[in-house]
Order: sequence, then structure tokens, then C-alpha cells
Amino acid sequence: MDAVNIEEIIIKKELKSFIIPLSKEEYAQLEANIVKEGCRDPLIFWMTKDGPVLVDGHNRFKICGEHNLNFKSKILPFENEEEVKLWMLNNQLGRRNLTSDQISYYRGLKYNSLKRQRGGYDNVQSKGQKELSTSERLAEDFKVSESTVKRDAKYASGLDIIGKSNPRLKLKILNGEVKVNKADIRLLNDGGDALLKNIKNEADLYNKAKLIKENILDEVESALTEIKEKQIEEAKEYFESKEPLFQEKDDQIVRIKGKVISAINRAINNKDMDAIDELRKLIERLENLLFS
Repeated sequence: MDAVNIEEIIIKKELKSFIIPLSKEEYAQLEANIVKEGCRDPLIFWMTKDGPVLVDGHNRFKICGEHNLNFKSKILPFENEEEVKLWMLNNQLGRRNLTSDQISYYRGLKYNSLKRQRGGYDNVQSKGQKELSTSERLAEDFKVSESTVKRDAKYASGLDIIGKSNPRLKLKILNGEVKVNKADIRLLNDGGDALLKNIKNEADLYNKAKLIKENILDEVESALTEIKEKQIEEAKEYFESKEPLFQEKDDQIVRIKGKVISAINRAINNKDMDAIDELRKLIERLENLLFS
């Protein structure tokens, strides 16, 4: 174990608040265990030029101080604060007592943290191999779909938006004390600063998410009405100008069109996120065919 001077220990608020706080019951149970058995697990520190920064064990550190108990310490060689946060996320995700919402939150935070770094993962691939994106790699690591990872990222960002004005509500949501629709939380990423400046409670969250949804639908409808007849005529002329050899591609476009319509119906009728992801891929394929 590494020696750390207690008087030099630095508690950084941004690191302490990065992890979901324990509930009153959980804290009381931890305190009882430490008072009875001592602090068994070492506290983790990051040694900086200003002194040792506490990374893991904030609750244990507080309890040990209040009861005048000794604790073990361990220093890990972190390069910067982003690396510290990533370690904290991995450490939390390795625990077994997380709820599904908490797992989604941490998984989303990890994606957002990696995306802020240069290209996410260091994807050094052999020549000719396709380089995996951050979402693809995390999907493999967590055995979930890529769309789940991206939804988790929006969920984490949405909860952090709530936390800026109402940290108590954020904590209640993560601890399961308040039940809200995860889709409403994800929608907060598409709201304006003025709209999201102050989220008072779960009812206010619902109303603001509803307003954001209505604004998005209005924008989509407005964009669709801007498609001009000229564009349709140009597309028609484009297909008519092709040789008969193009017929195979034409048939393929018709098939993709049918799949797009089917995916739209599934997405709207069943609120199917997988259908929306499929729709994005189909539109991309259609674009490649039209302009290749």
C-alpha cells in the first residue's frame, strides 16, 4: 500500500459528484460495516503536483474521519482527469448492485467521455480492416446493440442537464425513487438553453419533453413541405436518361423504397427504435445508389 498524508488529501467536487451518491440507507449500512469491521478496501488516489486527489472511497474517507479509523491507500498512475473519470466509470460498471437505469447512465457517460477524447478508443487495426467506432466497440464490450449505446449516451446527457438545475431530481431518478420515461430524458438533448434552464420536478420534465417533441415534429413537417417539384422532376429525368443496363439498380431502389416505407410504419406504429436505425441505414443505401 502507498503512504498518503491525510492533511494533504484533495477532494475535488467534480470527481466526487461524478458518481451516483449512496442513498441514506446504503450509507448507513456502509458506516455500520466499517465501524464493525474496519475499512477493508484501500482508498484510491491520483498523485498530482498539488497533492493526492481522492478518486475512489469518498464515503469511506468521510466515515473513517468521523470515527477516527485508519484506512489503506493506493496511488494509481493517471495521466489526466479524463483518465481518472474513465477509471471511475469502469470501476462502477464492474459492480453488481447497479440498477438497469444506473448501468445505462454509466454506459452513456463512458461513451460521451470517450467521444470527447481523440477518436474514442485507439483503434489500431491491421491493414484492410474496418476501424470500429466508439459506439461499435462499446456495443461489443457490453453485449448490447450500437443503438442502445447511443441511446444511453443521450440518457446520460439528459440526466446531466437535469442535474445542473435540479441535482436532487437527478439522484431520485437514478435511485428509482422517481419514475420517468427515459425517452423524455433523452429528448432534453434537443431542447434549447432557455427551455432547460430550470427543471422543477418530474411533471415539469414531462411537459418540457412534450414541448420539445412537438417542436421536432413541426421542424420535420416544415422540412418535408420544402421539397420542391423541381427536385422530383430532376430525379425523374435522371432515371429516364439511364440505359436499360441501369434497370437492375432501378429494381433495387424500388425494393429499398418498400423497406423504407415498412421501417417507417414499424417505427411510428410500434415506437420501434431498431426500425429507426434500420431506416437510417436504408436511406444511406438509397443515397449511395442514387448518386453513385
